Order: sequence, then structure tokens, then C-alpha cells
Amino acid sequence: MTIKWTIEKLKVTGDTNIVTQVYWRCEAVEDDKQAACAGVRDLVLGDTFTAYDQLTEQQVLGWLFEPKVTELKNANGDVVETITHDIKAEAEAEVAAILAQQNVDPALPWANVE
Repeated sequence: MTIKWTIEKLKVTGDTNIVTQVYWRCEAVEDDKQAACAGVRDLVLGDTFTAYDQLTEQQVLGWLFEPKVTELKNANGDVVETITHDIKAEAEAEVAAILAQQNVDPALPWANVE
């Protein structure tokens, strides 16, 4: 299975051009089968800043592939559950599952007759 990741769009805030969302697509190909999924990841402003015109696809993919951790808290503010989303692993598992469910129709019986 060959997997290709694409950044389709970046959403930025106003005049600062700070990236707030990454629109992505994950495509997989195996033999004659193809599958894809897509989504949007919200970003949280980090400690470092790269000017928009100096961003690279690899840098943005790095942001996308960083696991997203969400803490669920009770009324007292105590963490009761931590949920980690690994977009890369989840998307690649999704396209692999789609490929596995696809049936490749066999060639017509007379197509290979000489």
C-alpha cells in the first residue's frame, strides 16, 4: 500500500497570517484499489513562529502528525480522562480498512484469450 499525504489548504487569522487550521487529505493505492479520507485540524498557537511565506509542507505535516491530547475534567477541574488522537495513524488505518473492503473485479474471461 502506498500512502500520500497532501495539505490542501491553510486557514490563517487576519493580518498576522498565523495558521489556525490545516485541511488535509490522505490517499492510499494498492494494486487497482484506491481510497482516501480528508479532514481539518485546528492548531493551537505554539512557542515558535514561522512566517507564512516561509512555511514548508514538511513543517505543516509535522504539526498535523503531532498527537492531539484532550483532557476531560470534572466540575472540580480534575482530569478524569485523557484522549489522544493520532491523526496520521487514524487516517492511515481508515484508508487501509477502505482498501480491505474493496473487491477488485477480475478481468473479463475473454480479455486474455489469444
